[in-house]
Amino acid sequence: MSTASQEDLRLKQRSNVNLKAVVSLKGQDAQEHQCWLTDLSATGARLHFGATSSLVQGMPITIKIFIPKTIMSIPNSGEIMWVKKAFKECRVGIKFTEFLSETMLDQLIKNN
Repeated sequence: MSTASQEDLRLKQRSNVNLKAVVSLKGQDAQEHQCWLTDLSATGARLHFGATSSLVQGMPITIKIFIPKTIMSIPNSGEIMWVKKAFKECRVGIKFTEFLSETMLDQLIKNN
């Protein structure tokens, strides 16, 4: 019996990206935290924050992903699935509440 890797368990293939986004924590909607998406799929993303923060696994968030070379953004919400903190950065894996459509995903990846 073989064990499936984390990559095999994902519903959708991830793409390496470098996209700007802002995140708001539930209950703190007025305060936005700037971050970068470094990989993206229809079901979730990995976020990088420039400083460590009070993000924890299971926390609900809202996110606005900026479409490159435009003034438009894609709003979504999700849940933090994992958090890895280092000296001056924080990496977070999120699972989207509403999956991104193939059209939205293509726009983000193609324009990146």
